[in-house]
Amino acid sequence: MCTENGSPVRGSARPVVFGLLLLGSAHAADFAIVDQPLPNGDFGNGLAGWTVEVSPESSVPAGEVQVVGGAARIVKGGAFHAGLSQGFAAPAGLVALRLRITQLPQFASTGGFIPEAFDVHVTGANGFSRAASFRAGASATANATAVPAGFNLGSGVSLSGGSLRIPLVGIEEGEWLELSASLVGASADTMAFVAIDDVVLEVQVKQPPPDPPGPLNADACELFRGGFEARRGVGTIPRCALGQIGDTGITACAGSVDGACEVAALPGQDAESGRDAEAVAGILEKLDSGPAGFDFTRIGPDGEILPASATEWTCVADNHSGLMWEVHVDDPADPRHFAHSWSWLQTDGQTDGGLAGTADGGVCADAPCDTQGKVQAINDLALCGSGNWRMPTREELAGLVHAGQRDPAIAIGHFPFTDGTYWTDTPMAAQPDSAWVVDFVDGAAVVELKSTGQKVRLVREIP
Repeated sequence: MCTENGSPVRGSARPVVFGLLLLGSAHAADFAIVDQPLPNGDFGNGLAGWTVEVSPESSVPAGEVQVVGGAARIVKGGAFHAGLSQGFAAPAGLVALRLRITQLPQFASTGGFIPEAFDVHVTGANGFSRAASFRAGASATANATAVPAGFNLGSGVSLSGGSLRIPLVGIEEGEWLELSASLVGASADTMAFVAIDDVVLEVQVKQPPPDPPGPLNADACELFRGGFEARRGVGTIPRCALGQIGDTGITACAGSVDGACEVAALPGQDAESGRDAEAVAGILEKLDSGPAGFDFTRIGPDGEILPASATEWTCVADNHSGLMWEVHVDDPADPRHFAHSWSWLQTDGQTDGGLAGTADGGVCADAPCDTQGKVQAINDLALCGSGNWRMPTREELAGLVHAGQRDPAIAIGHFPFTDGTYWTDTPMAAQPDSAWVVDFVDGAAVVELKSTGQKVRLVREIP
């Protein structure tokens, strides 16, 4: 039975994200692709504007669609069909629809005479599909099944990191379209569920070219927007990636001969989910390069973006966290020399954990050899075109740990000359004379006395 859950309301819980996409025409610089949220596409207003359908309505256990954690969660229960849909008039320049699958489809059984499946449709007013179907004779543009497990996608449809992008070709302004997402199958599989969020329309708009055009730089989010899209010609990752937590780098499961997953006796292992698992499966789209789920870009001395093939670079941008990191060198006269050490010092009286630490307690070129001295030295150099370098927090530095390897436990191809323990700016709460370090031999976070000399790798946010 269909029930209308209120009138369409434009959600305001998340900002609109804009992404530049260079087109293949002679006037490519005059156009851009922008994200236009579907009304209440982020479910910030519950299910307002969406139509929920559960059939049969009297199924036991009942099928349902609820907003959980800001996403629409579909539970099939004993129903043969459970889902939600929204109709809308296509805006001018519509080129694609994108949504985020926050919980991948889960099936508890293979189903009976009706196969268990998750289907996504984009249909017109006549009920026929307006997007490429995943196979001849089908109407869904994206389909996931219990057997064989995995997604089936229409031509041009992509799934990357949970983001499902559906190209829409030849759509006229004002054309009526309907997006629907549903679970279907035998009533025996009562545990099937999936969750979606952040439904947006990608719309082509005209914009003036920059005057004068400038070099591609890692700041102003050009690395995440113009940098990626101008070089690759796609618009699937158009957002600044600030504050996102990375994965561990573990791609093998314990309990199998070759590290393959899944292991029946040891379910739910690290390598079975997340960015690392998507990288192994070949469905993780990266802005640039890096092992496992890591995604790094090499940066030149003036902040310019370098190709993945560059043999010399000064900094590394983490495309998932939105942080830029100092890279060490083999030059004793340079404050970035890999063998230099620095004592821990913070004299602001607010963030020192009760004790400022030790001044000039390390071994380096051009004292003071303490963490404040290192920050000052790097900012004086305007490393990679910036003067806002700082000490990393424990969480930020631990985000570089590649737990899938050791000695060094880091992506050494991007961070050469890395070994030993590195200071964070995080003091030890119970020991005012100590602070946290990250050991890149095995990736452990441990505590050291502030008076000892440890290595330092500075960080900055990409604005």
